[in-house]
Amino acid sequence: MEQSCLFGPNFLEKLVGKNILHDPKIAIVELVANAWDAGASEVKVVWPTNKNEQHFSIEDNGSGLTEKEFTSRWRTLAYDRIQTQGSTIVVNDRKRTVFGKNGVGRFAGFCFGESYFVASNKNGEHIEYEIKAGSGDAPFTLIKHPPLTFIREHGTRIFVRTSSSLRISEEDVRSELGMRFLTDPSFKCIVNGEPVNFSHIPNENISHEIIELESGNIINIAIIDTNDADRTTKQHGIAWHVNGRLVGEADWKSYGFDEIIDGRSSEAKRHTFIVSADFLSKTDSIKKDWTGFNATPEFEEVHTSVFDFVKSHILGQTKQKRERVFSNIKKAHEKELQKLTPLRAERWEEFVTEIQGECTSLTEKDLLKLSGTLIKMEQSDTKYSLISKLHELNPDQIDSLHSILADWSLDLAKEVLDELQIRLKLLDELRERILDTNTKEVQELQPLFHQGLWIFGPEYETIEFTSNEGMTKVIQKLFSSSLVGTRNRPDFAILPDSTVGNYSYHKYDEEGGEIGIDKLVIVELKKPGIPISTDEKGQCWKYVSELIKSGLIDQDTKVTCFVLGSEIDPIEKGIRKENNDRCTIQPLDYQVVIARAKSRLLKLYDWVKGAPFLEEQRKQLGFEESQNVLDFEIPAKTS
Repeated sequence: MEQSCLFGPNFLEKLVGKNILHDPKIAIVELVANAWDAGASEVKVVWPTNKNEQHFSIEDNGSGLTEKEFTSRWRTLAYDRIQTQGSTIVVNDRKRTVFGKNGVGRFAGFCFGESYFVASNKNGEHIEYEIKAGSGDAPFTLIKHPPLTFIREHGTRIFVRTSSSLRISEEDVRSELGMRFLTDPSFKCIVNGEPVNFSHIPNENISHEIIELESGNIINIAIIDTNDADRTTKQHGIAWHVNGRLVGEADWKSYGFDEIIDGRSSEAKRHTFIVSADFLSKTDSIKKDWTGFNATPEFEEVHTSVFDFVKSHILGQTKQKRERVFSNIKKAHEKELQKLTPLRAERWEEFVTEIQGECTSLTEKDLLKLSGTLIKMEQSDTKYSLISKLHELNPDQIDSLHSILADWSLDLAKEVLDELQIRLKLLDELRERILDTNTKEVQELQPLFHQGLWIFGPEYETIEFTSNEGMTKVIQKLFSSSLVGTRNRPDFAILPDSTVGNYSYHKYDEEGGEIGIDKLVIVELKKPGIPISTDEKGQCWKYVSELIKSGLIDQDTKVTCFVLGSEIDPIEKGIRKENNDRCTIQPLDYQVVIARAKSRLLKLYDWVKGAPFLEEQRKQLGFEESQNVLDFEIPAKTS
């Protein structure tokens, strides 16, 4: 048997909030905001007093509601206005951003009676419903009535038919509406027949400033402070008036004023600055559709003056709050600050105080972290050089850095980047040296390949591949080689036309003891000008045979020989196999080796070949700026 949900008597209060249902100041603002969202240009409020003895009502000339729209919206709990109707409405060919989001304002009528009525007219369809509070099966009910009380061509009227015991006067209502709905002169609120204007706002909530610009023009600024923060910043921020008409919309975001104040703060939800600059109508500053301003010298002068004024005013309003926040932060870092010298502690205080004034959108939590970071910078070796590097980044790069640090720990990122840097430096040095015909330079390549076995494939990534001096001596003895330099570099053999490096990987038994060589890599580098032919490939097999005979490796050891040179005999480019395929001999020209290295680094070298650490390496190694820095291709043959 199916059973429906039951609603407790306080469900509606918990859904929409206690203030909307019981505070007439908030309730009337919510209902006027609904009229704004309906595209109204005029709202008439009847407020009961001892003199007029009328019942509460609010009437607008907005778009109105059909019966289908009304029943759908009023019956839907947590109605999403923006998803269903959009975030804007067109009024007299201009877009207006709406207040509503979660649809709770429609229940403000319960503040004025246990039930309230909604009469509406749209496209000739006149409806009237009573909304009655309840519990149990439904938190409220809709009762249809004959439409007798509303005759406006289009719009909506919300009213009660019983006496309301309201705790605020009609003057208070005008004050509350004036502080929130005077930003757009085309939207009029009328309370008991009297239009709301600036004179209805109490002196403690409004002040006026006159600013004379260097050009001689005058701007007037009305500063409204509701004292109590509203739920949102809608109808707060900067409103621009020219000849009694709103330009754009009132908000904090336009023209960068959100740099001054965080829209989430209580100050942003309290303050409104209405800027009147009528002289701009005589310039090209206003866009044709009045949605904003053009960047003319006249507007730039106004904007700069208004920005400085608003910033100074907000800083003055928040001075005590900033001092309290600074005191909390200083106390939180008390132990760390005691370790600083007096000069450094003073510098820290000045820095944090300046940041508070310049970055007003920083929360106390963020400022606490930032101030702690500044202490660490004072204690570090690099001091504030990190700030200098951050300063050089554009906003998108700052966001990218944040994303990197969100996905990577700093230690892990450094470890990965260090390894990448080592490999990129190695590739860069190989690229510069690999075609040098000087024998010494060829000798110096062998240690680079020892570090770069990863170039030949993932199976050589392990750091356990090490040089084997014993094998080197066998190869030297094989060729009776005693060339200069072998004592200095006993880890590889220097032969008349090449160098040979032996890099082995041990074999272990089940108890972890070494029982021989599991894998061996032989890298022979031929001097430029010596082509790799059958003899050169056969020479590698001679090394392997000698090592097997000497007992340094056995026939089961897997051996890979790379013979590298500047050119290869075309018929000898294939791989040679020996010892039942346990020995592989692969000739490669230097161009292919470099291409492999680039591929193994996912082509990163081409992206970062101008990186500072590579430029610094080239200077240290004495490499000249050459065409190779820009063009990575290496000729197939050299003379």
